Amino acid sequence: MKEKIIISDFDGTITKKDTLYHFFKEHASNGWMTVEKLWKERKIGSKECLIREFELVENLSEKLIDKFIDTLELDCYFKDFIKISKEKNVDFIIVSDGIDYFINRVLEKNNIKNLKIISNTGKFYDDGFEITCPFEFSGCKVNSGTCKCKVVENLRDEYKELIYIGDGTSDFCVAENVGINKLFAKDSLFDFCTNKKIDCVKYNTFKDIANIIFQ
Repeated sequence: MKEKIIISDFDGTITKKDTLYHFFKEHASNGWMTVEKLWKERKIGSKECLIREFELVENLSEKLIDKFIDTLELDCYFKDFIKISKEKNVDFIIVSDGIDYFINRVLEKNNIKNLKIISNTGKFYDDGFEITCPFEFSGCKVNSGTCKCKVVENLRDEYKELIYIGDGTSDFCVAENVGINKLFAKDSLFDFCTNKKIDCVKYNTFKDIANIIFQ
């Protein structure tokens, strides 16, 4: 069994802002907020939410997405964090309920390579943009496209220590239901943990996390 792994959300955690939220805010018609609200209230799953929101984006194209991605910034310390984790032989994995098309483009733009990513997939075809969810789990309580709880549960069989980093709604179930050894939280995830009395460490950037786990 390996010693430890760091598991991180992507949107709003590795990136400075929630990638998909701001993409839809800029490019989708007004109805997307109604769909988003249904997801946050757990009345629909994230797969249905994403499909419906992308349908509300007019003239969706690779060019449109790539232009948006060029505006995104990473956490100011993330690249250093990855460098240190590799030097210390600590495994790192991105587990996201977002879209790999966005994640891969952002990482490529910032010259970050060879990170393991578990997420939903998005591909352009002649007839549109198709979203698939290879990490769906029929037992997922909130019907996520990527069931983070199941992914983390599987990793518990491989590692003695699991460190989780997140910021928002898609991380709530992991914080509440899965045995994480150390949880780093900010924004709405921190508020959720505070209200639920879930033990966590508040952070602002990956430098705060590095100062604790890489001492």
